[in-house]
Amino acid sequence: MIAEAFGTAFGLTFIAELGDKTQIAILTLAARHGFAPVFLGSALAFVLLDAISVGIGAIFAKILPQTAVRIVSAAIFIVFGILSFQNREKKKETADSKSAFFGTFVIVALMELGDKTQLALVALTSKMGQPFYIFMGGTLALWLTSLIGAIAGSALSKFLPFKLIRFISGTVFICFGILIAVGVM
Repeated sequence: MIAEAFGTAFGLTFIAELGDKTQIAILTLAARHGFAPVFLGSALAFVLLDAISVGIGAIFAKILPQTAVRIVSAAIFIVFGILSFQNREKKKETADSKSAFFGTFVIVALMELGDKTQLALVALTSKMGQPFYIFMGGTLALWLTSLIGAIAGSALSKFLPFKLIRFISGTVFICFGILIAVGVM
């Protein structure tokens, strides 16, 4: 039962997140800010969200109205997109790393709040009754998809000029914000 809970959570989550909007956002952020702050920010967001999913996910979903989550998420994406267009030099300073870490954490947490993988983990937990192993399977799968996205994004930053990355990043985030606002995502 333990292996089944872990394996089901891992397999289902990994397949669902591969190529998902969150992985694309992580790729874009890593191209702009580098591997470490983006991967660590997304990893922490997934730990938090998966803990909520298997612990109090069902209750949490009832407390926050979906419309409010959607509007706040959309606004944050659009603001991050607009800020991406600012003409700043690429810096690798500690403050920028902290900002990239926090920004990634917020973006991933909002993107995944109420997402299909979070809801799947809630359902798996209520069905299988193995919250720890479902948490571990789901979290490791999300970390793996984040790792893939962050590595790909970091590699892209070596081949693409920073201005192009900034433009692509801003455009992607504004598009995500609009799609979230109209309820497509």
